[in-house]
This record gives sequence, C-alpha cells and structure tokens, in this order.
Amino acid sequence: MFSNLLERIALTATERKPSIRPRRRIPARRARRLGAIILAMIAAFVARSSAADGPACFEKRLPNGVHLVVYADPSLPLACVDVWVRAGSVFEKPGEEGAAHFLEHMLFKGTPANPRGRLDERIENLGATLNASTSRDWAHFHTTVAPQHLSVAIDLLSDALQNPLFEEDEMDRERRVILSEIAGRRSDPTQFLDDELGPRLYGSHPYGRPVYASAEAVSRIGAPVLRAFHNRNYVGGAMTVVVVGGVQPQQTLSVLERAFASMPEGAAPDWPEKPSSPDKPVVVDLPRAPDGSEWVIVGFLGPGMDVPSDVWAMDVLISVLVRQSAGRLHDALVTQNKTAKAIDVSFLTQKLPARVTFTLVSEPGKTEENRAEILRQLDAVGREGVTEVEMEAAKRYLLGTYAFEVETAGGQAGSLGFYAVLSSIRDSLDYTSHISSVTREDVRRVAARYLRPDRSVTVRMTQ
Repeated sequence: MFSNLLERIALTATERKPSIRPRRRIPARRARRLGAIILAMIAAFVARSSAADGPACFEKRLPNGVHLVVYADPSLPLACVDVWVRAGSVFEKPGEEGAAHFLEHMLFKGTPANPRGRLDERIENLGATLNASTSRDWAHFHTTVAPQHLSVAIDLLSDALQNPLFEEDEMDRERRVILSEIAGRRSDPTQFLDDELGPRLYGSHPYGRPVYASAEAVSRIGAPVLRAFHNRNYVGGAMTVVVVGGVQPQQTLSVLERAFASMPEGAAPDWPEKPSSPDKPVVVDLPRAPDGSEWVIVGFLGPGMDVPSDVWAMDVLISVLVRQSAGRLHDALVTQNKTAKAIDVSFLTQKLPARVTFTLVSEPGKTEENRAEILRQLDAVGREGVTEVEMEAAKRYLLGTYAFEVETAGGQAGSLGFYAVLSSIRDSLDYTSHISSVTREDVRRVAARYLRPDRSVTVRMTQ
C-alpha cells in the first residue's frame, strides 16, 4: 500500500506490492462519484467471479515441484504469463550479495536456443516485452500478449529462466547498468533513507540489506556466483507460473506443463530466521540532501505473512494514516500544521516481519517536530483506535485500488503470483473479504503491537 510523496512514488519497481499499486490523485470534487463507481466495480467483480461463465481458477503441481496456476477470464482480451520464484536477496549466501538482482538482469540476455538479442526480437514480434523485478523474497518475470501468441511467449520465458548464458561482455554491460541504479538510489533522499534505515532496523538480518547490494559487492560478482545462485534457487519447488486471460484452462495447463516440466527438481529454499524489533528507540543524524532540504524516515518492524490477519489490519491502518494526499498524518502535518511538505507511508508485505516506514520532507527546522508528531499520533492510535469514518474511507480506498488493479490480466496475475510466493493464491482471491473483515479493534491492536515509539528507528537528514 502506497501513497504519493511530492506527486510521485519514491520506491522502485522492485519494491511495490503488486496487488495494491499507487494511483494518480483524484480531485476532491470527484471523490463522491468515484466512491460509487468503486463500489459498483467491486460488486461487478464479485458477480463476475461467481457467474457460471465468469473467471475460473485452476491449479496443478508438476512432479518437479513447479506450481501452475491458470485464471481463465473470458472478459479479458489479453493473456499474461507471470513467473514468480522464491529467489530474492534473502536467499543470498555470504559473498553472493547482489546476485539475485544481477541474475534478473542476465536472464533475458540470451540462451543457446535464443542467443543475444534474439529473445527480445522474438517477443517484440509478438507485440510484447519481457519485464522483471526483484525483491527480498522473490524474483518476478512476466509478459502480456494476445492469447493466440501465448504458447510462444511461454516457451520463450521458460527458455530464458532455465538456460541463461552468462557471457562476460553482457555481464560487464549489465554491471554498469546496476552500478548506475545504485548511484541513483544514493542520490534520491527517499531511497537513500530507506537503504540507511534497513540495517538499523533489522541488524544483521538479510531483510536489512538493499536488494541491489553495494557497489563494491556488485563489482565482485562473476559468472560462477550467478550460476551457483541460479542452480540452487531456480528449481521447481521454488517456482509458480501464473497465466491470466481469455484462455482455455486445460489447453493452457498442457502448454505450461510442456514448457516447465524440464525445470530442475528441487525444494524451495528455507526462509531465514524471523527478525526481532530493536529493544529501544534509535535515532541517526545524517547530512541534508544536496539541495539543502530536510528529510526524515521513521521505521518499525510490522507484520509478515506468518501472521496474515495482522497484515490485513496493517493495510487498513496505513491507509487511515496516509493515502494519496489524505489520511490522519497527512492532514495533521501537511494540511493543518504545515510543518511538512509531503509525507509517504510504505508497507511492502513480506513473508517475515516487513518494514513500515513514514518518510517526509520537512519545512526548514521542523523535522524533529514532525517526528515527534508522528510518534504521538501512532501512540494515540494504539491506545484509542480510529474512528468509524476513518475506517470506511481507508477500506474504500484499498478496495477501490484493488478493483482497479485486477481489472487487467497483468494486475490479476501479479496479485496471484505475489501471494503464491508468500502464502497462497487464496489470499489474492480473498483479498476483498480480508480487508472487509478488519475491525477497528484489529487496527488499534496492530498499531499498539507494531508501531511502538519505543521500538522506532529514525534516520534524519538535517545536519
């Protein structure tokens, strides 16, 4: 769940929760009409899902462990194929830091059957592109095509994931791209703060490392490291393949089985140990941004999908606090006090406890006042809860965003695959009911449990 910060989303595409993505700001004069439209869309979605000729979900587990999911929806004119692999940065061994993300860059750089440039050429001839992203828990690869081209797209994606070439000149080229990405993160205050917060919030736990890793680590990665990471993690038990669109379910399952039956057999890697929250508040002061602006991030360890009920309640809570130029914290700091220029809240659902962060750019000299107000407001929610009006607005926003998202084949596939990696596709299909069932007491409880001022980590750019 995200809201805008200075009219843009600061987090990278590798760190977005696919089932709840940011949307452009809606003018206030349209809010009431939009609310009615959203409710109508949700009702239509539910009705369509229950209709005899509506969407139907099919699953199959191959002998090598690959999990196949086909969500057939006759109303969708396109077909999306999504591959989700439990191969994020938390599964890197010492000396492999940065390998998960580096491998993502290399998997579309050629195979013996489709050498350099041929893979892109063939997918572009279908009117499509190959896309990928990496997070701490997963790596994600996907494309969307016309249904008549789905078989070819599946074959190309399967070949890329199973048979990558690690040519030295391509690795050097992609290394330069990654180093440029890292430099860009270090020059962006929001991303810089998030990277600085991680190790202070998680300690030595791998969730505390940037997915990109450091420039020094990336500079050391060679082909043997990537091959070792690929051989260990890109196995059947770690992989879910999702197809969504106007497709024939059994025919599509047959195509997927033919393409992915050759994936090496193997169990998904074990999740690391669960991290612990800091036992006291942490405050770190750093230099101001190059333009002289003052920034601050306040972070907490929130819930993970090991406690799914708390995840749904946290989704609602952060929507109460900040959502697209609205919410309790935005109203207090930006609209009323005018001590902050903008504020953003971030909560990316993960398998294990995920960070909940509040990032803002302050008016000069107001950073500590803003930090204190954030902590005061969170403490108040943990003690007193939120109002029914706040709950209704937060749920309407979440459910509306979800309804917009899953209207497309790519959005539905992304949601199904995301939760398949972390828990079950049922958590995607049942997301609306999960959110609808959250109570005011649930919201108060998760605020009191996770957003405790005495377990906060703050990084300020004010010096």
